Amino acid sequence: MAILPGWIRGIISHPPWRRAEADTNMTRRTTALAMVPVLAAATACDPRPTALKVVGDGGANRTTRDAAKAGTYYLDLNPARLLDLVFMIDNSPSMAPKQQKLRENFPRLISVLKNPTDGSLPDLRVAIIDSDLGTNGAYMNSSCGPKRLADGSQSNYGDLGRFQMIGAAKCGVTSGGALWLDYAKGAPVNFTGDISNVFACLAGNLGTMGCGEEHQLQAFEFALLGKGIGNDRQQAMLRADAHLGLVFLSDEDDCSAATNDRMFGDLPGLFGESASLRCATRAHACAGRNLSASPPGYPTDAAFEAPLSSCVARTDACPSEIDGQSATDTSRPTPCSPLRDVTRIADGIKGLKQRPDEQIFVTGIFGWPLTDEDVATATYKIALVPNPNTADTSHLAVWDSWPVCYDPNHPASEPEPTTGYDAEAAGWGATAGLRLSAFVDEFGPNGLKFSICQPDFSDAMRLVGGSIARKMQNLCLPASYTLYGSCIVNFLVPDASGAEIRDPAPVPVCDPQAPAYPCYGIGTDATLCPGEQYYVQLDFGGVVPALPTGTRLEFRCQ
Repeated sequence: MAILPGWIRGIISHPPWRRAEADTNMTRRTTALAMVPVLAAATACDPRPTALKVVGDGGANRTTRDAAKAGTYYLDLNPARLLDLVFMIDNSPSMAPKQQKLRENFPRLISVLKNPTDGSLPDLRVAIIDSDLGTNGAYMNSSCGPKRLADGSQSNYGDLGRFQMIGAAKCGVTSGGALWLDYAKGAPVNFTGDISNVFACLAGNLGTMGCGEEHQLQAFEFALLGKGIGNDRQQAMLRADAHLGLVFLSDEDDCSAATNDRMFGDLPGLFGESASLRCATRAHACAGRNLSASPPGYPTDAAFEAPLSSCVARTDACPSEIDGQSATDTSRPTPCSPLRDVTRIADGIKGLKQRPDEQIFVTGIFGWPLTDEDVATATYKIALVPNPNTADTSHLAVWDSWPVCYDPNHPASEPEPTTGYDAEAAGWGATAGLRLSAFVDEFGPNGLKFSICQPDFSDAMRLVGGSIARKMQNLCLPASYTLYGSCIVNFLVPDASGAEIRDPAPVPVCDPQAPAYPCYGIGTDATLCPGEQYYVQLDFGGVVPALPTGTRLEFRCQ
């Protein structure tokens, strides 16, 4: 066995909470810990849950690391209430009304992150990035062209995933050179006032003059993983024991192609379509057919419609130099997708954490139908729209993606006579985010999708915050727990390096006829463990345990 630090050895060998009660008539006392809440006596609790009804498998508490261990679950007893939040906000020209919705509803996310017992926030860090990674000089004189960054350097890759603190001092940031908002031990560290107001101010300063060839997913990659591009200092924001939340807001699909950006620019044959349409026709497939084939084709030469439910992001990414391979010439049609592989980006993000399935949460607010019912009936459409470039008299209409959703308060009601396109309503709507959807799916139950076409983002912010808060203070077993006849339960205690050491003494089911502490019982609590989940209550027999931060309870069931 590994040699443990003295304080860990003491806890495991002679834990202060582990004692047997010889006197079965002694009054049983249940200790309520800040991180181990205990059910009230009125809560239904069956100490022997073998009679519980078997229901559908939630699987919410299994980790990738332990996926092969069927029936293994982990509960956080004394989690580190540390949360690092990174918001990717699309700053392209169509985003103004959607950015405003985010600023207005961010306080709801903060509200539900608070501990319901004392109103305290977790130790919180919040950073903002945008979607502008430029096009590596494919356009020289537009918002997608080379730009000068705040540090005076010249960039061909837009804002390079740099944390954005534009106008920080006027927003209430007090530390010069601060790269993120920092809140710890119940108080602001580097700003004054309410964190929601400071965030809203910073987000508002992003503006909407960023590149319209958005690299939403690679913005996360550059920001959190990129080396040799000047982002090392900001990556110190990420704490090893903190939960990581990624939230992105965008009304177009991801077009991450860096560093091989040859697909962009004023290429021959593309003047009859919008500049961003190639991000769809070269990276989407419907009913198993790549859209680079006509219809719609690349270059686009015909209208196209299909059920959204039949359309997906392509997974056959071209070889790329960013992955150490020979670059593909994407300035011409290719049999592969010229965009960066979504799974590679997701895997890189997961590599930031020791337990990614427990520590990383991803939320997308993007072009997606408003409801599940709408997903089943929505249409993916490419057709002609009025050319927004009125100076181009050779193309009065161009091919483009049509919205997959509209804001209910701004429906399509005034179509342009020739094409039937309503530009005003489209400005409040969004096109299908198939790559963005695929990225969220990479994170399984820790990925949430919301439509950017919602009239407001109050429900999205509340659900995002609630999901993260529950994960940080989780004492819930999924319904699949009832599929097993018995469980061995142990404490997992982290040592000084963060490695978990299993306490060899199993935790028994509470038995009033033969008390032995600590013990556990199983109950239900619709607030703490909603849906088909079961709540675990621990009884320490009146002894207040000194649980090290990061201690977990392991259920190995068979």
